[in-house]
Amino acid sequence: MDVHRRGLEPALDTSFAARENERMDLRDQARLCSCSLFAGIDPRSPGFLAPLASLQPRVYTAGNMILLAGCKYSSLHILLEGEAWAEMASEEGRVVRVESFSAVEALAAAILFTPSQRLPVSVVARTTCRIVAIPKDILLDLCSRHRPVLEAILAETGSRLESLADRMRSTQFSTLKEKLADWLLRRLELAGDGSIRLEASRERMAELFGVARPSLSRTLMAMRDEGLIDFSGRIIRIRDPKSLAEIRNGGSGHRLRRTGR
Repeated sequence: MDVHRRGLEPALDTSFAARENERMDLRDQARLCSCSLFAGIDPRSPGFLAPLASLQPRVYTAGNMILLAGCKYSSLHILLEGEAWAEMASEEGRVVRVESFSAVEALAAAILFTPSQRLPVSVVARTTCRIVAIPKDILLDLCSRHRPVLEAILAETGSRLESLADRMRSTQFSTLKEKLADWLLRRLELAGDGSIRLEASRERMAELFGVARPSLSRTLMAMRDEGLIDFSGRIIRIRDPKSLAEIRNGGSGHRLRRTGR
């Protein structure tokens, strides 16, 4: 999680209105089909791309506001190109970056189906972004005619709830190491074979625990050096689950054994 003050950064370039483009070309359509929400659909399915082909992507340059917190979210925004931040601001002007997005990804799909449809965060372009907005009625029509789309949206919503539960659970631990030990042990129970495959990137994991990515990497490497885990790419192998459990419960036993007392 990245915390800063908006007043200390360059002001958003509001002179640059998001540029309207022509309707989606074949490259845009191919990118849209690679989004996880539509990955289960054959692009050649009758009527799938027809209602989407006429939509007009918009381009936002780096630093421009894509979505503003508190505004009504009535269309599903798909990031076709680029990277973006989700930010929350306090009354004092402090801005907390709570999530990152990269193409091709849906933005705030779950919010579209809440009673208020109000965004809790602002979304700002981190790099030049190309985005297409799918109106809710078109999306619902796709859900009714293509079951994989409905299942993907429900899975996305469930994943967000699971992530929120993880964040709430992590607040009971005082250190990042304790949070990681708990998270790894719970994932180990699901995996069952001593190895955990990370579905999220390190950056997403850092956002989950509310820390900067370098802090997460340092803690993981320290745990590897202590013989607790080993990792290669997105695979983490648990080497000492007993010590991880001790760390989760306060770490005293693990510290005593490491110091030889």
